[in-house]
Amino acid sequence: MNEARRVQSMLGVLFVAIAALAIAVGVWLRLTPAPPPAPPAPPREARIYLPKVNAQGELTYESKPVAIQNPDAAYTEVFERLIRESGVFPKGARLLGATVRDGTLQLNFSPELTQNFEGGSDDEAALVNAITSTAGSLPNIERVQILVDGKPIESLGGHIDLSQAIPVSR
Repeated sequence: MNEARRVQSMLGVLFVAIAALAIAVGVWLRLTPAPPPAPPAPPREARIYLPKVNAQGELTYESKPVAIQNPDAAYTEVFERLIRESGVFPKGARLLGATVRDGTLQLNFSPELTQNFEGGSDDEAALVNAITSTAGSLPNIERVQILVDGKPIESLGGHIDLSQAIPVSR
């Protein structure tokens, strides 16, 4: 009988030790933050949207595929190509940088974007739509923030509010 009581006692101690260990591991797991998710892989291809006026005088957008040569500079590469090929950016406007934060693509342009913009509301809409449609072709991009010298702008020509990030067009 004495032997049975000793085994029972040892099993009780073992059970308490296992329960304490399980509680400690549970607390540790709860207090240890999960690692941040890995950033999305840069895209290998995208589409740029080039504004065109059709035979009826209506504004349309030609979708053109772009193979990305340098995945580390994918966003910059795509929008530099849009600037070169679209014909809607003001003379001298350059892309200074492109970053992604929480689904928002921030495009930082040179001051010529606003200083040399001479178009009306249709030209401003064509430029903004070309940017938002092109951004919409990129994975994980939900909004675009247009910056000049790293600062938000009110508008290009006074017709479209660009003070906040704008949704992409898909």
